[in-house]
Amino acid sequence: MFKILKLLILLLFIFSCDNFQNQKPNVKKSTNGICHKIGSQYYEQTKKYEGFNTIEDCLNSGGRLPR
Repeated sequence: MFKILKLLILLLFIFSCDNFQNQKPNVKKSTNGICHKIGSQYYEQTKKYEGFNTIEDCLNSGGRLPR
């Protein structure tokens, strides 16, 4: 019984982590530190990113606007 419970918790954790990454944040900061808003040229192409609610939050975290 205990093993089944541990397995269930592990599976829930794995699926919740996957769902977290699949959510679309309003702003993505790429690994190069560039902040991309939804609808901008490179937003959809940015795959490795840190998500933010606003462009100001992204900039305050050390990101910059695209040139």
